[in-house]
Amino acid sequence: MTTTGSHLYESYPYPAPRAGADPINDVAHALSLALVDGDLDGWRVLDAGCGTGHRLVALALQYPGALFTGIDLSEASLAVARELAARSGADNVTFVAGDVGSPPGEEEFDLIVCSGVLHHLPDPAAALRSLTGRLTGNGLLYLWLYHALGEHDRMADRELVALFAQGCEGGADLPLVRALGLSLSPTRYGSAPPGAEADAALRDVLDADAYLNPVVRPLRFAEGAKLCRDASLDWVSVLGVTGEGAGGLLDLCGTTRLPFHRTLADLFPDEGLLARAAGWDNADRLAAVELRLRPTGFSLLAGKGDSPAACEEWVLGNALYRQAPRVAPGSGGQSDHDARRRRYVRERLAEPLDGLLADARERWGAAALGRVGEAVEMAVGRRPRVLTDPRQRPALLHFPGLPAEPWVSPDRYPELLRFATDLERHWVRIRDEADRLRGVRGGLEGYVEGEYMSAKFQGLGGSDWLTTPLYEKGGVPADVAEHCPAVRRLLQEHASLLSGDVIVSRVEPGARLAPHVDDNDYKLTLHLGLRIPDDCFLRVDGTARAWQEGRCLVFSDAYEHEVWNDGDTAREILLVDIWHPELSPVERQVLNQVRDVLAPASEPEVLEHTCPPGAGHIAGYPPVPPIRRHA
Repeated sequence: MTTTGSHLYESYPYPAPRAGADPINDVAHALSLALVDGDLDGWRVLDAGCGTGHRLVALALQYPGALFTGIDLSEASLAVARELAARSGADNVTFVAGDVGSPPGEEEFDLIVCSGVLHHLPDPAAALRSLTGRLTGNGLLYLWLYHALGEHDRMADRELVALFAQGCEGGADLPLVRALGLSLSPTRYGSAPPGAEADAALRDVLDADAYLNPVVRPLRFAEGAKLCRDASLDWVSVLGVTGEGAGGLLDLCGTTRLPFHRTLADLFPDEGLLARAAGWDNADRLAAVELRLRPTGFSLLAGKGDSPAACEEWVLGNALYRQAPRVAPGSGGQSDHDARRRRYVRERLAEPLDGLLADARERWGAAALGRVGEAVEMAVGRRPRVLTDPRQRPALLHFPGLPAEPWVSPDRYPELLRFATDLERHWVRIRDEADRLRGVRGGLEGYVEGEYMSAKFQGLGGSDWLTTPLYEKGGVPADVAEHCPAVRRLLQEHASLLSGDVIVSRVEPGARLAPHVDDNDYKLTLHLGLRIPDDCFLRVDGTARAWQEGRCLVFSDAYEHEVWNDGDTAREILLVDIWHPELSPVERQVLNQVRDVLAPASEPEVLEHTCPPGAGHIAGYPPVPPIRRHA
């Protein structure tokens, strides 16, 4: 930024002059929808030109497992930013005085954000080359820029201010802007900053930035893409646009069916026009978008190397150019599969989930289902997925408001303590009855079956992990009731706590269950030791514990966990899926139905294909389950 431009922000810290203003979530929200990784754990992120830090702090709060650095030339702005971070509890962000065109230090970054800055620089191409030189080999760049079409009138008003400022000592100032009757609409770039209508100081900041910055270069989509190409980035996509009172993301391929994603069909509903555009390349499609919308601003996402692997499919569908070969997300393991499953939930299951919640609210009232509604909103992409603890990684559904801890002591919850105490008191009988049932059934069942489970538990064959099911959804099977009376009684007495599987789990000597996470964080897993060899451990979130025969361990399998048996004999436990004790009875009942709706997201068809848009069942894909209505 020019020295004159920097001096402007000493007087008018941007985007908000005080740390009391709320963080601004627009960039954080856009990135949460554009990136496959839901937590960015371990990422190093630079905000080049962070100003007062209101967008950077929002990012730091949303991604507490990442490390953020903000640089800016304005010391007044940085003072506000540091106070805002301290007030907000964002301890994963550092602010440094420095020039965006020449960032201090030598650290490389996985993601660089430069929002509303590049167009104010005297040599944006040189500054961008400097920034991209600090990206890792697979790094990502997020830019937000003024758009030339939507900013045409403001550029004329700026020229008018400059004309009247000729010969004035000190040049143009806010009194001159006011005398000309100029003021920037608070909603010019989408939603208004909090308090903009009533806050005179904030209005001064917005108007100073709009009319007094000495350098402003609005761009078209293609010009922004050329900047990225000249900075040796391998690909660039138009992520979204902003305009008076509205903003949205673009999806030229129509792969994401959310209300804030705009498609060509939204902008040109006439079938004849769509037919004419069918053969266009993305450059022409995006030109049509900007000529139709004439946005005031737009965002670009670009990157190096294999960075497309970090992005959702719709992002690459908006690409203006793509030099690097396409790389599939992940390496074929669980994270790749889970990304496809999350996409399926957003694209295919939002409508049935909405119907289920509408029915449940009619029955129990909206207040009883507030947290369930928030969880579903995150699952279908309508709100950013902000985890209570970034070390948790539930694959499909994060339930807000529950304590986040890897290991759970039964002593904290009377309901759980009673269950664990009953199991420990009768553990020998449970083991003997399970042995008897195994004989009746003719042996154990293999647990690892199908593409998803095979990827989740890499390297395990059908004989490495064996199970004897004792409880099915809906109750105790007939043979368990007949041959396992103690097990039947215990499960029936504590049925309100059971959320899913109850099995005897056997892991053979030398086997290792690969690190993995479960689909949600609203349930816990209880293990009761039945046969435990030496050198056999369970690791949850970095802490390993050994089982003991006749004792219970309880943990959250939303944290990464793994098992290894280096002993000479098989390890056998009773494994019980239980509701988190802090869930209400209504929440448990509705989450049971939510789980039914989410079930198709684990079908092999989801893992093998990308779901096309459209309503109804599509051949080759699992059908969307019907909504279960209450009587």
